Amino acid sequence: MTVDTANLGNHASRGAVQTVVWQAVRVGSQVIGLVALARLLSPSDFGLVAMTTAVVGIGEIIRDAGLSIAAIQAKHLSKGQKNNLFWVNTGIGLLFAVIVYASSGAIAAFYGDARIEPIGQLLSVTFLLNGMATQFRSELNRQMRFFALNAADTLPQVMALAAALVYASLTGSYYALVAQQLMAAFAGLVLVVAIARWTPGLPSRREPMRGFFRYGGGVAGSHMVSYLTKNVDTVAIGYVWGAASLGLYSRAYQLLLLPLNQLLFPMTRVALPVLSRLQDEPERFTSFLRKGQRIGGVIAAVTYGLLVGIADPLIGLFFGEQWLPLVPIFQVLALGGLFRALAQVQFWAYLALGLTGHQLRYSLVSQPLIAACMMLGVIWGPIGVAVAHSAAFACNWLVGLWWCQRVSGLNLRSLMTDGLRSFFLMFLPIAVLGACSVILVSHWLLAIIAAVAVPGCYIAVLLYCVPASRLDVVMVAEVVRQGMKRRSAS
Repeated sequence: MTVDTANLGNHASRGAVQTVVWQAVRVGSQVIGLVALARLLSPSDFGLVAMTTAVVGIGEIIRDAGLSIAAIQAKHLSKGQKNNLFWVNTGIGLLFAVIVYASSGAIAAFYGDARIEPIGQLLSVTFLLNGMATQFRSELNRQMRFFALNAADTLPQVMALAAALVYASLTGSYYALVAQQLMAAFAGLVLVVAIARWTPGLPSRREPMRGFFRYGGGVAGSHMVSYLTKNVDTVAIGYVWGAASLGLYSRAYQLLLLPLNQLLFPMTRVALPVLSRLQDEPERFTSFLRKGQRIGGVIAAVTYGLLVGIADPLIGLFFGEQWLPLVPIFQVLALGGLFRALAQVQFWAYLALGLTGHQLRYSLVSQPLIAACMMLGVIWGPIGVAVAHSAAFACNWLVGLWWCQRVSGLNLRSLMTDGLRSFFLMFLPIAVLGACSVILVSHWLLAIIAAVAVPGCYIAVLLYCVPASRLDVVMVAEVVRQGMKRRSAS
């Protein structure tokens, strides 16, 4: 059956613009949180909490069990199936809350730091709260109620940040970071329940659920392998180099994830329900996929390129002198951030086409290799891990495109061309020009201005001389324009 792509385009554009507005609020609050908490707490405080969350965080992947995405991807979802999914996620959340609480002492013994035990015990509550909220969020996403969904994701984060800042100001304790996570989980649950317009009923054995568990199992397996890969560096640095070094690395990594999450999470939220409805139309599916990568590639390349250039004066100004050692760590990590952004469209294809088993098989090979690279980098400390991270994710993007094309039957060669153009014509020149400008200008304010103005001039020349890059930027502007127009009309 042919899908009304025009109507889907309306939803996608309107959802994208709404998401961008909410993401601006979220980014602003996260930046404030990064700066303010860095001034109130030490690198060791952040490292201590990161050591805990890196280990217990795997429970969040298992707790979801891939069922949130399974509910979104399903062509048909009955009321009974939604009820069953809610109780499954809640039950798994309760189970892992108990497991994490009981194992917190063992985690503390692993790191050799008794302070970790109470942190793990407090954070165990978040598994139950997030488990209960899972299917409420999926329901909002499935209905494409992007405004409500973004509000439910953003407002709890703002409230949690306020709680953390108050606690840190009064006590100067790392428990402010624990309070932040607890408040985010509690407020998030309350908000999604209030706005979802759905009340779960009792579970039923008569509803067919095997397809959800099969699909969700592939998603959860891939997420679990990916999580382990992305957090093995945190565990290894904390174990070998201690909380202070991990605090620097974890802040650099969080700076990396800040633009990455603000870009990928909202794009996935908008793209997945649209692509799921286009899964029977390969040409339109591929066209939408390529457009998504070109838009994401331009935004990621320009953002990370500029951040690499201005990292030194910006971190020194806002974070303080004690955080300057994280500058080179972040600059190296940013390279991998671009390739992680480009690889997101492969994730969309697997999910929308129901190829989660193929995704899992690829992850079982690729992710351990990435983890091995980062473990090797631990020998040289946080900077060595950062180099290994970026090199591994660049290779993973290229090989992943080949595998995705092989199992999906889609022609994805154009995605490789588009991605390499984003790297060589945008990210690399912008980063080099910005960094050189900072080196040549001593005053911090003038250095920031130069690190933005010089790459800006380069971008203007690039858009004039290279039609493909000009089309990429026009595509970004057109999505924003259409979304704003449709939002005003509605």
